[in-house]
Amino acid sequence: MGNINLMTTSATTQATFDHATSSQLLDSVCEHAFESVLVTKANSGSQGYPIIYVNQAFTEMTGFSAEEVVGKSPAILQGPKTDASVLERLASNLSAGDTFHGQAINYRKDGSEFMLEWKVAPVVDTKSGTTYLVSVQREVS
Repeated sequence: MGNINLMTTSATTQATFDHATSSQLLDSVCEHAFESVLVTKANSGSQGYPIIYVNQAFTEMTGFSAEEVVGKSPAILQGPKTDASVLERLASNLSAGDTFHGQAINYRKDGSEFMLEWKVAPVVDTKSGTTYLVSVQREVS
């Protein structure tokens, strides 16, 4: 894998990290983020887009642990008041390889509703196309 170059606030300071270091850095960023992070495989198949990662903020927001959601579709958070037109726009954007940004009612593990704002971005491999979808989410009022 290639190196990741990170620029600091000073234009003259640049650090180059190898793949192992950048992976550890990104793990730490996700785990300490205030916002929920959810990653799925991009291949939807018959089970929807299987979740492969959620951070602690996701667990705090939804009540679902990582063990309860990994391998399942994010559709487990949707319910009767989830706006189908928003989900259609999500599917359309992702099919086109575009980033999605929207809001919809989702449901916690206990069944309570909350308004979710989320952004979903495709992770593209130049050889394989879109391989993963990264979603950053937050509850809004």
